[in-house]
Amino acid sequence: MKRTLLLTILILLVLSFGGCKKVPSKTTVEEEGSLKTFKVSTSGVTTYIEATGSVQPDLQGSSKILPYLSGTVHKIFVKPGDRVAKGDALATVLCPEVTDTYSAYLSALSQLTQAERIYNLNSQLFEVGAVTKNDLLNSEATKRQLTAVLDGMRSKLRIYGYSMEGETAIRKPASDTVIIKAPMNGYIADVQTHVGDKVDGTSPIMTIADPENILIVANIYDTDVPKVKKGSKVTFYTDVFRNVQFEGIITYVSDVSDQDAKTVKTYIKLVGGKEYFKQNMFLKLMIEHEKKLLPMIPQSAMIYREGKFYVYCPVKGKGKMCEIKEIKPFREVSGKYMAVEGLEEGQEIVLSAIELEKP
Repeated sequence: MKRTLLLTILILLVLSFGGCKKVPSKTTVEEEGSLKTFKVSTSGVTTYIEATGSVQPDLQGSSKILPYLSGTVHKIFVKPGDRVAKGDALATVLCPEVTDTYSAYLSALSQLTQAERIYNLNSQLFEVGAVTKNDLLNSEATKRQLTAVLDGMRSKLRIYGYSMEGETAIRKPASDTVIIKAPMNGYIADVQTHVGDKVDGTSPIMTIADPENILIVANIYDTDVPKVKKGSKVTFYTDVFRNVQFEGIITYVSDVSDQDAKTVKTYIKLVGGKEYFKQNMFLKLMIEHEKKLLPMIPQSAMIYREGKFYVYCPVKGKGKMCEIKEIKPFREVSGKYMAVEGLEEGQEIVLSAIELEKP
């Protein structure tokens, strides 16, 4: 009976060294046959700050559209993103001053007619000595003054949308509205008013931007702002062109933080590829931060357990026995490799961790 019990214990001991054994936390494994390993090497890896952004007009070189005078917005003919040509109607503004100016023009026109008649009469009377030269000069000055006033009113009324009919008459438009026209070719970057709003000559009602001048506005989290520097390179992508990578350079980091979103606007100048982009297009960005020396390992050497990543490391002097070691993946690199933290250069790891995970 004792001999049988000793023989059973001996067989169990032999079997325990012939298989693969795994233990949670500090795990050791042993594998039949050769154990393929990989020697860890380090390589320079560029770290990035991930962010989102959108395509916005570069306001340098844009034109802010101001109404000629105070009034009420009557109609708006365009919306953000619309292309416009120089001279296109953008909006109309109802202006009571138009009627006042037109009335003043008609009055000045009547006064000028009378002043011209008096001057012509004085010229004839002066020839026969019926009036003094001073009377003639005064009537001439009055005529010239009213002519200057009338010319100024004509120019103003042309701006308001009145058209000339001959040298002295002006045709009144159907309503007291001012037509706001585009001063340049471009596209509507922003409309800052609505129908019914009160406007004046100090507040822009919309902005026209040059389609050739665009920039990328990124939203950087407050915690990442110290890592973002002017001149840093940026790589970004858009879902519209999935296989195209675009590049840019940071030109300015705002001093103002969005308290609700906890982000800071960062402005990026696009390097090439402007023809691909439309205003407000959504982008995913990677801002270059710094280069770090990190261990590089094959992804096949990694295993995942309960929210963490591990590798198997052979134990020196223990034959084929291994221990499990936690790592932190940093970034995937080309060739199915992963830059990680938690290992040292020259350290041996098991090449195929999945093999040791098999029951």
